[in-house]
Amino acid sequence: MEEMEEMVMQKSYTTGKIYDPNKTARLVNCKQVAFYMSKEVEILDFYPSNDFKTGEPLLVFIVDKTDSHEAYEEWLSNREEK
Repeated sequence: MEEMEEMVMQKSYTTGKIYDPNKTARLVNCKQVAFYMSKEVEILDFYPSNDFKTGEPLLVFIVDKTDSHEAYEEWLSNREEK
């Protein structure tokens, strides 16, 4: 029997958008977030957190994996060129 992934939708307190956390990516690099936004990738949610290594405060941005895939590939390509 095929195991079904449980679909648990989440509503953002900051944007009001509803999304499936299992289909998202989390971004903490502000330059990467700005790049994604320049490519018109929708920010589904964002929230404050802390860097688990340093304890420094940071913002976590949530994007849909499918909708952001093209921007992700371009981001990686641009990083490799440098």
